[in-house]
Amino acid sequence: MRRITRGLLVAPLLAVAVLAGSEIYLRTSGIVDFPLYDVSPSLGYIPKPSQSGVFLDKNRWTFNDKSMGAGPWNPDGHPNILLIGNSVIMGGNPYDQPQKIGSLLEGALDNRYAVWPIAAGGWTDVNEARYLQQHPEVSSRADFFVWEYMHGGLGGLNPWQGEYAFPTRRPLWASGYVFRRYVLPKFISLPVRELPPDEAARPENIALFEDRIAALTAGKQSPAGLIFLYPDKAQLLTARSGAKWLPDKEFLQRICAAHGVILVDIADDPQWDPSLYRDGVHPSAKGNAVLARILAGHVRSAIGATGTQ
Repeated sequence: MRRITRGLLVAPLLAVAVLAGSEIYLRTSGIVDFPLYDVSPSLGYIPKPSQSGVFLDKNRWTFNDKSMGAGPWNPDGHPNILLIGNSVIMGGNPYDQPQKIGSLLEGALDNRYAVWPIAAGGWTDVNEARYLQQHPEVSSRADFFVWEYMHGGLGGLNPWQGEYAFPTRRPLWASGYVFRRYVLPKFISLPVRELPPDEAARPENIALFEDRIAALTAGKQSPAGLIFLYPDKAQLLTARSGAKWLPDKEFLQRICAAHGVILVDIADDPQWDPSLYRDGVHPSAKGNAVLARILAGHVRSAIGATGTQ
């Protein structure tokens, strides 16, 4: 009887010890040291300003007071390049800060220009345009801009998708969060959508996008920026087969011609290859480096054409 009673006492204590140990391990591992977000009716969501951390104790990340994935906003130093996009630009948890497009582009331009990335996973060009509307001081200080465009970019605003996609706070119970976020979806289907919606472009969103292009180019010598078309792996293979991969390209060509902006189709660049994707959508670490090199070449040519220093 004593053994049974002792066993009944020991089992819960062991369970508590295991849970406590796993909680301590997960918190010290840095798996919940990820960026947090603010929910916004007009923006959908945005990285909280003025935060930094180290995911898994190795991948550094930082956001300044403008929610840019860079150091403190200081546009008075080098000429400024505004880099706009979604998770392709943001990079996310899998990459250390120096491996992200913004840092790599700055390095590829020999650190002669300050690159200011504004991006969030799942953002569409509507989310991005809304950000620029709310931060005219950012647009006005950009000497040049680089804006990513993906299929479905002007279909609509991507709203906040919940705590397991874009968390607004640190989890009180790390073990439970990790199980629900990373383990459980391997066994059952749970809706955690981090990619932007893929919808046809709407006229009002095209108008919003062009309005922001006009604001970015106002009073600046042409070309004042470039839009680059980024295909996922399947779309790249479609393009390489000779078929059209982006229905929006025609109206984007019109917008670029009207405002003196360069249009770059990454699918047309021989340096870009299907092997450079990490998951069929996002670039691998090598892909980030190649993409930054491609963009740097176009930026260098454009800035050289305008004489911007």
